[in-house]
Amino acid sequence: MNEHPLTQTLARISQITDYFKSQLGVTQTAGWVEPTALFAPSSGKLRELRADAQKLLKTKSHNIIGSTLLQGYHWPIIVAPIGCYLLDKRAPDLALDNLRVRLGEEGGVEQIALVAGRFAALPDDPAASHPDAYVVPDVDALREHLRTSLEAHLGWVIEQLGMQVGTKPRGLWLDVADRCASTLIWLMQEIAANVAIADIEREIDALLRVPNSPLNHKKVGLFTLNYDGKTKAFLDRASCCYWYRMEDANGDCCTTCPRRPREERNERLLQYMAEILKR
Repeated sequence: MNEHPLTQTLARISQITDYFKSQLGVTQTAGWVEPTALFAPSSGKLRELRADAQKLLKTKSHNIIGSTLLQGYHWPIIVAPIGCYLLDKRAPDLALDNLRVRLGEEGGVEQIALVAGRFAALPDDPAASHPDAYVVPDVDALREHLRTSLEAHLGWVIEQLGMQVGTKPRGLWLDVADRCASTLIWLMQEIAANVAIADIEREIDALLRVPNSPLNHKKVGLFTLNYDGKTKAFLDRASCCYWYRMEDANGDCCTTCPRRPREERNERLLQYMAEILKR
């Protein structure tokens, strides 16, 4: 029996990073949660995650807690479609009823499952004739499908966090835009080591710089650093993960934190580039 096209593409993402875990189909319900159940007003799990975040970050700030909950949820939901798009020009169905998530010990999503294998594809995709394929005319249409799917799925989650946690949506959309841009920057450089920075910028612009899209934020972008003749792109972050508030951080920030002075950020990243080149 031939392997499903989406299974092949999702496996290629997992070859890039062990942190991305996914599967097509749900053979057993134990441990899997529907997004609509996780973020439902009656969700005991959401109340538990909210209380854990308040304790961990030592705050009850609605915006900080809501942002932390969203960041713990959205990483694989964003990596899956963007990875499929970059690798094989496909986009899986992100409808709320087509996704299940499995939470890790710390409360974040550690694995996702697509219930059905529906996906958008281009006319020249070898799998375009597959019964689960939805053919779109060109790359622009595929990218539009990807963006609107993310907006619909995460827009509903953001709406729930606004109602139940009191978080303002603008900051949450900034979190999502940052993650989309960082995923493009990271994956495009992993897939092709010599990718042109201009190509990465074009993909960010095409996906995010769309009029009236909640993902269209001027603050989101990239910057480059050069070390030993090598150029690498990094996300010029506009949002914070609040790691500095955790006890283990001892008040320190992430390397790319927007709170950190740019000169200090760049120095640390150049050290990182030096370590990578030595391997």
